[in-house]
Amino acid sequence: MNLTRRSVALTGVAAAGLLLTGCGSSRGIHPGNAVVVGSDTVSMSKIDTTSTLFCKVYVAQQQLQSASQQSGPLPLGSFRSYAASSLAKRALGQQLADQYAVEPASGYQTQISQYQQALASSPADERDAAIAVAGADAYLQNVEVSVGQKITGSTGQTDADLKADLERGQVAAQDWLNDHDAFVDPVFGLAVDGGTFTAQKDQTSYPLSTLASQGAAPQPASTYTAALPAAQVCG
Repeated sequence: MNLTRRSVALTGVAAAGLLLTGCGSSRGIHPGNAVVVGSDTVSMSKIDTTSTLFCKVYVAQQQLQSASQQSGPLPLGSFRSYAASSLAKRALGQQLADQYAVEPASGYQTQISQYQQALASSPADERDAAIAVAGADAYLQNVEVSVGQKITGSTGQTDADLKADLERGQVAAQDWLNDHDAFVDPVFGLAVDGGTFTAQKDQTSYPLSTLASQGAAPQPASTYTAALPAAQVCG
């Protein structure tokens, strides 16, 4: 992920939740929890707080850009889904790190340092929320690299070595998830089956109006965002 002052808050929001590595079969009831991955849980209030802070970072980043470069307002629901998928990835990474007694590979800290530089002027709570969300892919992948190295005894640092370590770590993650519970509240439109967490429409309801159909699309149209109440819009 390229990290610049202009792009750091934008990455992944429009396609929130489309690429969450992992697997699981639980669709059980988990009162108050937005995410459950093994013994780790993320509350709905944590998702709300994180997505609100991340939204503030997005708005600040938009203000740094010229009018021609600004992406404009986005539905706050996109931020909530992105936060849910990202914190689920972090929960998975933490479970793997604990099981194999590893820390993320060095690539993670390198990327986090870039985030910290890009967001140096942001309030600490907003910066931490942005890093927690936007840095989740790097966290999980670098934990998987470390797991792969632990299993194989690899110490190589070439791109080919790291790719092989990552692939071995991903197999370990899949094995772990086959034996543990993984759940994301259906409100976020994420399926937790078939080897990945992917965007999926709620099976219990469907949009009736044109506006509702726009909101159900992977990237809602600007007309949908414009029609939302101010409290449901970021930007």
